[in-house]
Amino acid sequence: MFFSSLKEYEGMKPGLAGIKKFLEAVGDPQNNFKSIHIAGTNGKGSAAVLIANALKESGYKTALYTSPHLVDITERIKIGGKSISKRTFKKISEKYLPLAQKCKLSYFEYLTAIAFMYFSCRKVDIAVIETGLGGRFDATNIIKNPAVCIITSIALDHQEILGSTVAGIAFEKAGIIKNGADVICGSLPAAALNIIKKKSKPLVFGRDFIIENIRSDCAKRSQSFDYISSGKKIKNIKLSLLGKHQAQNAAAAACCIEVLNRKGFDVSGKVLKQSFFKTKWPGRFDFRKVVLKDKSFDLIIDGAHNAQGMDSFIETLKSCHKQKIALLFAVMKEKDYKKIIKKINPHVSKVILVRLQNGRAVEAGKIEREFAKYKLKEKVFKADSVAEAFGMISNGETAAVAGSLYLAGEVLKNIN
Repeated sequence: MFFSSLKEYEGMKPGLAGIKKFLEAVGDPQNNFKSIHIAGTNGKGSAAVLIANALKESGYKTALYTSPHLVDITERIKIGGKSISKRTFKKISEKYLPLAQKCKLSYFEYLTAIAFMYFSCRKVDIAVIETGLGGRFDATNIIKNPAVCIITSIALDHQEILGSTVAGIAFEKAGIIKNGADVICGSLPAAALNIIKKKSKPLVFGRDFIIENIRSDCAKRSQSFDYISSGKKIKNIKLSLLGKHQAQNAAAAACCIEVLNRKGFDVSGKVLKQSFFKTKWPGRFDFRKVVLKDKSFDLIIDGAHNAQGMDSFIETLKSCHKQKIALLFAVMKEKDYKKIIKKINPHVSKVILVRLQNGRAVEAGKIEREFAKYKLKEKVFKADSVAEAFGMISNGETAAVAGSLYLAGEVLKNIN
């Protein structure tokens, strides 16, 4: 099968010519539904699922396209909160494979095309679309007229593709902005915001909309806040997603709903609050209880895989758990893993390096040497599998997973 024979980043090339050719051949399905387009270094998936759930709970037939998946590829393509069936996914992917090969589509390009064909066929009212990487040349940017464009955050990540400066990365992500679309920005560095302002007049977190009275309840795995803009105030919005960064993502989502209401949608404050609280997003400071034959332990699963994401993870960890943790860790080669390790090191009692079946993963020896710089050499262990790593965690200990969404996915496969 095409998707099992390719890795996600194989075959990547700048430009939209291939997917444009493919979609034109099948009738340009991406033009048959309204859309919301979301880019960002971190937080775009969280904002996307919050928006999609609010629209769904308001009665709209809502599609959601996110990446990467954690357990199964079908997670990426949803309508009404339900993943595309494996049977339907297989049928579509096999039917159009010759055309995909003719158009030389990459893994992500073909997956995006399948999502758009599926959404069009099912006649959705609106689709919430998360970019895969960047924006300007991302396959999802074949969308012509998004109703709203959102840029949740910008920081250094994927520099080998997007550029080595915040301004350069902002330029790539701002490529999703189209004429006529309302633009919403999360908390961005000034250099990034200046780039975006050249293309639009964005609604900006901290200026046009804010959050106040953030209250966390780690015991109940929730937090609450008040959302305030020039035209709206919604008190006591509750989230089942922990961390100040998630409150900010939710604020961007609330702002998006506010904009959509001005465009003719009808999502009440009551429904927004209900849907936000019901929203779950696996692998994002995700508390789980692992029960084995001889022991049990608390496990926090997080996909923090860059410096900005690790900062958010650590901030949330410190607010919810005062002791050092056992860390299950893996990281991809293109990440600034030295900086990530330096940040997380003070908060761990031991490190378990989990081997991933992924050629992009940093070799365990390199990671071990990096942790050794901080006098953790005697407390760094290697595991060939998640099951073996679980065996190294003590009964009653608190452990966490971080460094890679691929690792988070492998862990979820072992506990679901």
